[in-house]
Amino acid sequence: MLPTLSVVVPMFDVEPYISSCLESLLDQQVADFEVIVVDDGSTDGSHTIADQWAHKDSRIRVLKQPNAGVSAARNAGARVARGRYLAFCDSDDIVPATGYASLIKSLEATGSDIASGDVRRLDSAGVRKYPGYQDVFAHDRRRTHIRRHTALVRDRMVWNKVFRRSFWDARALVFTLPEYEDAPVMIRAHIEASSVDVLSEVVYFWRIRERGAPSITQRGDEPANIAACMRMVLDTFEVITTLAPELVPPYADDMCRGNVRRALRALHLHSDATLSDALSPARSFVRSVPVDLLNDLPATDRQLMTLLIRGDLTQIRRLVEEPI
Repeated sequence: MLPTLSVVVPMFDVEPYISSCLESLLDQQVADFEVIVVDDGSTDGSHTIADQWAHKDSRIRVLKQPNAGVSAARNAGARVARGRYLAFCDSDDIVPATGYASLIKSLEATGSDIASGDVRRLDSAGVRKYPGYQDVFAHDRRRTHIRRHTALVRDRMVWNKVFRRSFWDARALVFTLPEYEDAPVMIRAHIEASSVDVLSEVVYFWRIRERGAPSITQRGDEPANIAACMRMVLDTFEVITTLAPELVPPYADDMCRGNVRRALRALHLHSDATLSDALSPARSFVRSVPVDLLNDLPATDRQLMTLLIRGDLTQIRRLVEEPI
């Protein structure tokens, strides 16, 4: 009998966290499921720990591949997944016991292609709300869609969702970017879904790493990460302009106030030359945003975006070095 749910867990050097992650997955209130851990060339003890868990519980399978990045690891896991429903969990995070059960229950009741739920940030001090999702998951919404509930342009992560596997395969969804890989795929999935269920229930705990290597989101001010994030911004914008141009206003507003603003504020940490290439995709994005949308931004953000279009990093630096 095929499992109801497959959970794909890409893993790379998460020795301090992988046991907590797998323990939370095995505690899921789903009758039959499988966990597919894809070891993406870990250099620490992660693989040994995952193997130990697999020997204790047959619901866990561990695959190993040379390091190729999280996109390749997720795609590899999805290819061998057998469940009627598909989910992805990062190997340093935790899923509350009712998380997947609630998402699957909703899908079976509504027939939607995707169910998505609220998220909390997690560290040793406890859990706290993730401000980017406050109005996205404020209320349950069954059989909705990103075209109607446009706040879903901010629901760009893969790990707080369960997908109907037939939908995933029919749309040939795959991850391609080496970093910040979720957004183009998730926005496309939202647009192409027949309907989406939005749950106010917290279904995922997103960890802030305090041991081992910091996560990519915790290294957001590094030039290489800024470049990768800005590539994501541009790639996701291309998905929206191609498939659902009516979503350009909420997406552009969110990016200009969020990811692009944060990238420009990093200028106080680096030289213009260091960040010039990294910010090139951001400049291409902002130049494509309709002027009336830029004019609706708060004054400081509007000024930042205008200077970025001009390529005037010197003036941006002066602006972001002033007290915020």
